[in-house]
Amino acid sequence: MRASFKFSHGLLASGLTCAVLIGSAQMALGDGCKPNHFRAPYFIKSMGACSFDPETLSFAGTPVEQAMCLMRGMDATRNLAPPLQSLPAALASRVGERAGLPSRESLSGFLSRQNLEWDFAAYLWQPLSRARDNDPDAPMARYFVIHDTSGPYYGHSSFPDDINENPKINNLKNFVCSDGWGRAHIVVNRMGQMLVAHDYSIPWRETKFEQAAEFGGALQGLFLHNELIQPRRTGARGGDGRSPDPAFSSAQYDRVALLYTIASVRAGQWLIPAFHAALDSDIRNGHDDPLNFDIQSFADSLDKLADKLGRPEETEPMPPTAEDATAANSAFPADGHAVALLSTPQADATPKTDATAKPEPLRSSNAAIVAPPESESEFAHDQKTVSAEHCETRFVKGHRRRFCDTDRAERRGRSRFVRSVDHRISREGRVARHHGGDIQPRHARSSSRHDRA
Repeated sequence: MRASFKFSHGLLASGLTCAVLIGSAQMALGDGCKPNHFRAPYFIKSMGACSFDPETLSFAGTPVEQAMCLMRGMDATRNLAPPLQSLPAALASRVGERAGLPSRESLSGFLSRQNLEWDFAAYLWQPLSRARDNDPDAPMARYFVIHDTSGPYYGHSSFPDDINENPKINNLKNFVCSDGWGRAHIVVNRMGQMLVAHDYSIPWRETKFEQAAEFGGALQGLFLHNELIQPRRTGARGGDGRSPDPAFSSAQYDRVALLYTIASVRAGQWLIPAFHAALDSDIRNGHDDPLNFDIQSFADSLDKLADKLGRPEETEPMPPTAEDATAANSAFPADGHAVALLSTPQADATPKTDATAKPEPLRSSNAAIVAPPESESEFAHDQKTVSAEHCETRFVKGHRRRFCDTDRAERRGRSRFVRSVDHRISREGRVARHHGGDIQPRHARSSSRHDRA
């Protein structure tokens, strides 16, 4: 019996070792992120803590009331906190309103000055996704959802002193999905560098609530998802309930404010901010993110951005270069492996004084995103070819440029790095890599692991 047990134990250990090696090899090769196993459908018992209405595809109350309900995190007992009593003025005066939106031209000029032209400015004239998987008769995206990655996880160890610059923590390559199955629309690291997994026109789902069987896919496209890298440690009650202090960097708050403004300009009104925690609060193993997000810091960054957009010297386009002319003639890059080199918030609106040539774009097979599978699935999005005859002229960097739908369609579905020209993204570290559909496994409130929605 003992020999048989040892033999079985040895086989089990060998099998586990092989599985780990295979998994590591797959991660090293940058395999896709699409779940490779059957996932039972989610069923909900209520319409959530904020009373969602399936008929109107909105939560209860005015836009400001919805934001006060949806922008709440977890209390000390890891349960959803009460609704906010008020919002900072920067949010209360904007949410749900059309007033106060910057013009597309001023925002485009601001983005161009930061080298965010091709990933964001060029899409300002495009609408957001619509519910029911981009049904033209469905409402446009209303909710700007903020998440955190809950990783990398440090257990009982202390966070590194260089948490905001550490290349292993901030490596965006850990979130590249070769199959186009990136979990969020945008991922933002603690330096303010961004990975564009999906444009905001792509209908996507990241929460369990959106995927509930009761909705039959109607919520796909109603929410825009934005992930912020946040390491975690073991909390007082176990799990991963301890975030850094401050929980997020100032660069991340600045980027969230910018992304929120971009999405709202494209929608034609200020969207309703929401936290993942509030959306999934009534669902078993719902998530707690973004943990310790400071709403006032977000509001301050929003006001700061509005102030910059209101100054002519901040939004005036830079003089054109020969490289600009080449880019304008070729419209969007056709190389699916190209990775954009773009500035961080610390370089906002600061003219470059370095006379050296601009670095060549980083090219990596891990950064390429192929189109999603053609087979129909609950996550599949519309990849139909659009007419080459539909073109439009826009002002970018102070010059007229012609953009056609075929060019935009070719670029759709590709993940793009938006990173600093002053920092190299390290090739090290994959601690926060998607694994079996998870961004980070220690995310659920009541368990040490979870299936990420």
